Amino acid sequence: MHRIRRAAAGVLGGVALGGLVLTGCQSGGSASPPSPAPAQVTTTSPSPGLSVPGTHRSATSYRITSPVSTVVVISHVGNITVTGGGGASVSVTQQATYSKTPPVTTRTLSGKTLTVTYTCPSQLVCAVAYALQVPRDVAVQAQADAGAVRLADLAGNVTAKAKVGLINATGLSGASVSLTTDGGGITASFTAAPGTIAAVAHVGAIILHVPGQDSYKVSADARVGHADVGVRQSSSSDHVITATTDVGAIKISASA
Repeated sequence: MHRIRRAAAGVLGGVALGGLVLTGCQSGGSASPPSPAPAQVTTTSPSPGLSVPGTHRSATSYRITSPVSTVVVISHVGNITVTGGGGASVSVTQQATYSKTPPVTTRTLSGKTLTVTYTCPSQLVCAVAYALQVPRDVAVQAQADAGAVRLADLAGNVTAKAKVGLINATGLSGASVSLTTDGGGITASFTAAPGTIAAVAHVGAIILHVPGQDSYKVSADARVGHADVGVRQSSSSDHVITATTDVGAIKISASA
């Protein structure tokens, strides 16, 4: 038991440092060419970085006007924010931080799936944080190796993974939601009862708020911690919640 708690403390310490130490992004390799889909670059503004001495920053924004049904965002080091809205286009703002050579950012449109990511030349510091405005109904897949994932007002299916970082989601109403973090916590609130919620935190707490007028088939397993389930439960419900954490607490509550 003591060994598990010491390991948990070490991982959580890494989570706290993950937002400050911008290292460890993938290096080498060739990037995919930009998609020929209509995209308008709106701003590019390089500036010296302030968080780590000797680093630089550059911000770029652009818009994808072609139809998109799925958005995939991959950041090796850096936060990801995806917000749903009523528009038909996808707007992307990317903030690069680097010590010597700017990362190579790419956007690829395959069918109706847009993928944004980056690669880094070998150097001490290299990271890209993404902020996207997307149509509310698109499916979203977000992955941050070291960084937080923030999601808001999305009505499509959602998959979010953070190796070291927190996941925070608000205003979700999609049918299927999957949230996973290796080191960090998960907080998610829903405006409509989803068909399935799968929340997994290897080290970290899980907090879920779901509509209170529905009943749920719940499986909550806090292996080192406490599970508090405060929603109506039914083994035959079509709304299924599975929450698992190795080290941490679980709280599932009903919103008004």
